[in-house]
Amino acid sequence: MPVQSPIEISNRVIEHIDDIDPLEYHGHWEPVGIARVHNTGTSAMVTFGKRKEQPYIVGGCLGGEKYIFEQLHFHWADTDESGCEHTLEGNKYSMEAHAVHYNSKYKDFSEAKNKPDGLAVVGFFIQACGEKDCPEFKKITEGIRIVQKIHTNASVDSDCLSWIGLQELSKHYYTYKGSLTTAPYFESVTWIIYRTPIYVSKGQVQVFRNLQSCPKDETKKIVNNYREIQKPDKNPEILFARNAKPKSKL
Repeated sequence: MPVQSPIEISNRVIEHIDDIDPLEYHGHWEPVGIARVHNTGTSAMVTFGKRKEQPYIVGGCLGGEKYIFEQLHFHWADTDESGCEHTLEGNKYSMEAHAVHYNSKYKDFSEAKNKPDGLAVVGFFIQACGEKDCPEFKKITEGIRIVQKIHTNASVDSDCLSWIGLQELSKHYYTYKGSLTTAPYFESVTWIIYRTPIYVSKGQVQVFRNLQSCPKDETKKIVNNYREIQKPDKNPEILFARNAKPKSKL
């Protein structure tokens, strides 16, 4: 049964699985068209313009279902010591990025969002560390600097999500059935949470805290835009994709 998200992930209560089909990403950082970054007033969101085909994920814990990219957004706090939504063995990271996808069997995100198999959200922990910028993350932060005012948006390079590829994406992720972490909290999400954080500079995280949250008061910023850990009545089934099958050679 699905639970409310986010949750605390503990290796003591998970099941390790080997030889799972690789989780595959298609088109998330292709140099095609443009991407846009938006200050929504509650987060920073990345979307893609019209393409012949939107990015999608398939395989792994998703089985034969294809999930199409809708948007990616971020959660953060007022310090680098917290800001993520999920925790791993009690560890809190500076940010958490969520790549939201909807099941291609539905017409669009709106139709899919409240269906039990409607959504797949990929979570990436992001940790502020030192002063050296992460080059792959820089295209995102350069866009964030332009959209400081609420409800503004800016074009960024279509490969602005290339930092996702710093992960070994086919495996080493946790998965469970949960919910959206924003209202109305539909329990429609297959969560995919990567174990290893993406390391960026302290300055790159600070840029997000400069985003304005109020059109009439420029001093009000978007901070602490994360949901607290939810405590389910019983432990949810959490799987860890430890190893993936090697791709077959043609």
